[in-house]
Amino acid sequence: MIRIDEIETNIFEVEITSPRVTEDEESFLGLLDDLIVKDYFGLIFSTEGKAGFSQDAKKAMSTWFKANKPNLKERCIGFARVNTSQSKAGKFTSKAMQLAMPCPYNVVTNNEDAREWIKNLLSAYNN
Repeated sequence: MIRIDEIETNIFEVEITSPRVTEDEESFLGLLDDLIVKDYFGLIFSTEGKAGFSQDAKKAMSTWFKANKPNLKERCIGFARVNTSQSKAGKFTSKAMQLAMPCPYNVVTNNEDAREWIKNLLSAYNN
């Protein structure tokens, strides 16, 4: 199941929870397509349980991120990854992941910290 909330203008919070269905992946990729044409945007992303993306969706996202890297660098004010799992922490905070993201990227343990970080970036962006 996917939940997408616009918490402020062009700042989106996305949560995918079990049971994940194919439509969730399609909704997320659709959101990315919608965001990339905005002047700016921020994204907070979290998953719960066994809600990770399928291999096909991961491949599609990888292709999308590579194709849109210049636009992400220009328009994404920040990407916050909420991670509550110690076992996955290394995957999300790796040097490779940091280098792959063309915009500010932060891994936090809860949505409140993610919102605060994104709002601080938004404040700096608007000034």
